[in-house]
Amino acid sequence: MSIKEFLYSSGLGNNYWYMRMRYEAPLNTSDVEHIASTFGLTSLDIYTRALGSDAARAYAARERQNQITDDLVEPRFEDLPPQELAASTDRNRDMESETPDE
Repeated sequence: MSIKEFLYSSGLGNNYWYMRMRYEAPLNTSDVEHIASTFGLTSLDIYTRALGSDAARAYAARERQNQITDDLVEPRFEDLPPQELAASTDRNRDMESETPDE
């Protein structure tokens, strides 16, 4: 990505960006958010990677662990098709529905 494409995608102005690159003004959290969204990241991704490789590896490992955990979680009953609900496979369902109330 060229600098021109970056500035257009991020919404940062040319002068604004170069002032920060020359350390004449600091980047603020909003700037980091603009930069991150331009590259499909979150500001947390940027800050974590700025901390160094050990922190970045730990963050990436936690993200992988969360994804694995999410993949292993059983689907909730709302997500199951009707034929897979326990009530539809219960062999006593017809008899129970015909049993008179006392």
